[in-house]
Amino acid sequence: MTPERYLIRDRAYGVWHREKSISRFLDHRQARTLTMADLDSVLFVEYGHSGKLPLVLVEVAMDIGQEKPTGVIRELARLANLPAFVALYTPAATANPTARAWNDIDGFRVKRVWPKPEPEWRNLSPQQWAEALVHIRDWQLRRFVNQAAANDEVY
Repeated sequence: MTPERYLIRDRAYGVWHREKSISRFLDHRQARTLTMADLDSVLFVEYGHSGKLPLVLVEVAMDIGQEKPTGVIRELARLANLPAFVALYTPAATANPTARAWNDIDGFRVKRVWPKPEPEWRNLSPQQWAEALVHIRDWQLRRFVNQAAANDEVY
């Protein structure tokens, strides 16, 4: 196993994603319902606010110019039939105004890894990534709501 590069996990993304911080980029309702669970300080799962329904997997890391391996998250997404993304963030030189112990985020390099993996990175602002998360989650919620259950009376 590859040794850890850093002794402490950076919490900038987890702080950025919290309601108080992300509401800088979204309206109050969107910020309040944009919920996630940190699975290992690197892999996050976006889920539906009320029913805890997993909606999208996002592997997050500080951007140090790396090409991120995605084999495990891609397989998890395929098995769960969920979209998956890698989001590499560039820390800002300034603190997050809602949690001064951690840097804010200047930007993201994002790539979809499942389905239809993207060959190139997209550079997104914090505003664009926040809006993209809302769009992805809304699409997933509509997909699940419109899907008939296997135990429906018609089956």
